[in-house]
Amino acid sequence: MKGFPNQVADLGKLATAMQCVVSIVHRGEQAKNDGILGQELVRSMVAGTGHRPQPIEDYIRAQLEKEPDRQSFRTTARGLRELFRILGFIDDSGETVEVADLGLRAAGFAGQPMNDEQIRFWRRAIQNMSHDGGDGEPSHPYQVLLKLIARKPGIAKPKCALALAARNDSPEELARIVALVNQPEARIRSILGVSKSNWANAVKVLPKFAEQLGDVVRSGPLGGYQYEIADAPGRADFNAVEPRPEAVAARPRRPAAPRVPRASREVTPTTIGIAGTVESFDEVEIPTAVDPAVAAAAVRTRANRLRRHNLLVRKLATRLTATGGRLYEDPFDILKVIEELGILAEIKTLDGTVEDERERVREALSQLLYYEAFVIGPVAGNVAIHKIACFERPVTRAHAAWLNQHGIGVVWENGEQFGGDALAADFLGHYLEELR
Repeated sequence: MKGFPNQVADLGKLATAMQCVVSIVHRGEQAKNDGILGQELVRSMVAGTGHRPQPIEDYIRAQLEKEPDRQSFRTTARGLRELFRILGFIDDSGETVEVADLGLRAAGFAGQPMNDEQIRFWRRAIQNMSHDGGDGEPSHPYQVLLKLIARKPGIAKPKCALALAARNDSPEELARIVALVNQPEARIRSILGVSKSNWANAVKVLPKFAEQLGDVVRSGPLGGYQYEIADAPGRADFNAVEPRPEAVAARPRRPAAPRVPRASREVTPTTIGIAGTVESFDEVEIPTAVDPAVAAAAVRTRANRLRRHNLLVRKLATRLTATGGRLYEDPFDILKVIEELGILAEIKTLDGTVEDERERVREALSQLLYYEAFVIGPVAGNVAIHKIACFERPVTRAHAAWLNQHGIGVVWENGEQFGGDALAADFLGHYLEELR
């Protein structure tokens, strides 16, 4: 089982902790020093002062009198640096800590109430985090968790630890851990060779992330710790209160099967890419608390890219409808269902920069895997799904190959037609004659 830092799971505290790292770096101090970072975390109330409440400075002085390996705030600092490394917020492989753009954005949320912008940011960062746990085989633990819950609705929280038992993202690994869910917990630990304490630690963070992001809902008695996928990504209320016992007792138990996403709707090539796009379009974010001219320019850029995005959605949708079938959108860009085949496509515009292509490719990967895992099932049924990432222009060979490794074909706009790689030609050659 992959080890995973379990010191802090609260997204608000993680933003504050990242702000601590940024502050230390900006002061020219050593953020790799767990003593320095640990004290900053205590003063920022990310780390507590133990079981007995006491003044912060008294607690720090008492801790400093201990040997370094017994100073609890050092453990918290070390675990958070590991988590931030996995999230891509920092690079601490050298002598100093380098803060990435994602880390700066996370730090910027410190002290702010949770809102939709933060939820979008954290979901993207947590979905994209890749972790090899020291075994040399990377996986995306959060994506594995959501697939696990989708396959086993009503799974008890402790068994969500299985998300860290997957060696990689392959369907075979998912099937392996899904097959273990019905075993008693002690039996699972024995099969995996995991101690009870390590098993308990493995479940402390990822399920809490999923609750805060609204990607799962509690389904056990009295809102207990059994999980189901939310109706659609992020549609669960992350500020929801526990239901009253009498209300729970009076209502019938929800079916365990996944439900149809409330947002998904059947469309035509002329009505696709219209409703809801302004709210859901996230390729350009509007900055807050900046110069009005900068914000105005961002609004114009967003509007332009949204228009280009929707035109490309409609162009591809039109080509895909030549042979009939049903067409859907939201939260995905395109889902075309033709008898026993489904084509799931995400459309991405590009501004020509390396950074933008990287972000759009990462988004396409995470969204397509996420939607295939549990969103499209109620709409498409058990049809075979072909995943497509469609861009305004060709992406690098490395990015295309990376998407191919995850079963995603790559196409791009080419004048009035489309270009595509070999996998896309295999998926879409019947619909796009230029790819045959």
